Formats: sequence, C-alpha cells, structure tokens
Amino acid sequence: MKSFLFLAFCFFLISCQPAEDCKVSGTKELKEEANVACEDTPSPGETLPAPEGEVPTEAFAFDASLTFVNFEVEQEEKVYKAVEIIKKVIASTEFRTKVINHTYNGQRSYMNNNGLTNEQIYQKVLEGAEKLIPGDDFEMDLELELYYSSKNTVGYTYPNTVKIWMNTKYFTPYTPAQVAGNMFHEWTHKLGFEHSANYTSLRESSVPYALGYMIRDLGKQYE
Repeated sequence: MKSFLFLAFCFFLISCQPAEDCKVSGTKELKEEANVACEDTPSPGETLPAPEGEVPTEAFAFDASLTFVNFEVEQEEKVYKAVEIIKKVIASTEFRTKVINHTYNGQRSYMNNNGLTNEQIYQKVLEGAEKLIPGDDFEMDLELELYYSSKNTVGYTYPNTVKIWMNTKYFTPYTPAQVAGNMFHEWTHKLGFEHSANYTSLRESSVPYALGYMIRDLGKQYE
C-alpha cells in the first residue's frame, strides 16, 4: 500500500505543470501532502495579469452621438460602420481584458495615464465624460470634419474643441476597423489623455495610441 501511494505521489508531481488552467490529479490527501500550487508565479518585477471578469452593464449601453461636416452619404455610412465596430468591441471581454492588462515599463499601466490605474481608465472610457461635455452619458460625443492634406497626419484635434478632423488621404482607403481605431484614438483626447507630439517607441503605450490599436485590431472581426 505504501509503495502504491509513493508511486501515485510521484506521478502527481510529474503531471502537475504551471499553467493558466492547471488541473491537479490525485487524492485530496496527496495534494495537501505535496503542497504544490499549480499557478503561474511572477518573476521579480513581473506583473501578473488581472483576473478576467464580467463586462459591466455600462459597456453594453455605450453609444455615440455624431455630427458631420463635409461628409458625403457614403462617407457617413463608413463612420456608422466604424461606430458599430467600436460598440461591439467595447462590449467584449477581450477589450476589457486588454485595457486592464496593458503594461508599460514592466507594470500594468499606461504612459501619460493622468495618475489613473488601468481599471480607472477602462471605467472612464465607459462613462464617456468628455472634458468639454461633463457628465457620464456613456457615449462618444463627436463632431467630425473631413479635410484633405498630403501630410502624414491621419487626423487631429485640439483640447478646446469637440471637433475631430479626419484626413481623406487615409479615411478613404481605410477599412471601417481602421477608421474606428483612429476615431477612438482622437476621442480619448477628449477624455483628457495626451501623448508626445514627436514619435518615440514609448508613445504607443499612451492611452490614445494603445486603445486606438485595440479597437482597430479587435474590430477586424466585426467588419
């Protein structure tokens, strides 16, 4: 009997591997005796992912209020498709997980995060309280204007206006998911998030860039 228990205990040690979904086999007594925790253990300086959770009800209520300037009907339709993509991404578990687990400088954080945690940034997005339109209305309030420039600027905005300018040089060839990513990038500026005007590799860890890319990439499945 002792030999059998010893063999079973050895088999347990071999089969138990650190993994996200680690399932331990063996009797309760053997588990307690081995005292083995089948979990990922962070290395020094490493940040473990936040646990996944249910998407808040506010995410399903997220919407957009749009005003168009210099748009043709077909161009407006592309924006509406982009908005539908944004709404679907916002309501997804994948988006919540990516926003909360984003890392910068080895920690779950963003560059230029205004002193907010990842969870607070996620909640701020859901609330949709723009700096110039205070109040939690759970929507993107946008005034969009098309223009053309040969410069390599996809779009831009200013802190003192709700308007966002979108360059047809990029808007025209962009897919709805790409338009969605650009719109969301510019909209996060309305929430008070900024990034460096000059390109650096770290700029992509800012809230506008990081969240814009998330919307674009996750949104491809909804095109």
